[in-house]
Amino acid sequence: MGPIENEEKLDDVMAYYLNVREALSGLTEIMNITFNEKDFYRQAAVDNLKALHDNVLEMLKASFTPREIRMRLRELEFDEKEAEKVFPL
Repeated sequence: MGPIENEEKLDDVMAYYLNVREALSGLTEIMNITFNEKDFYRQAAVDNLKALHDNVLEMLKASFTPREIRMRLRELEFDEKEAEKVFPL
């Protein structure tokens, strides 16, 4: 695969990542609205959503070089800061 094809593939993957992250953020918001902060099921659900987010990132890192990922994530820096509010690292 040439550099152009690889970059296009990374663009597609990053778009999928953004969609997944947005969906996970939405589910976390629903959990926060629906359940009391101290509710065990709410915390378990939020923990699982965070684990899912972390695993998506790990799959992304396994598919592309760290440099490629860093460059794309820099382009999305503001969005990443917003995601960290929901999925603290």
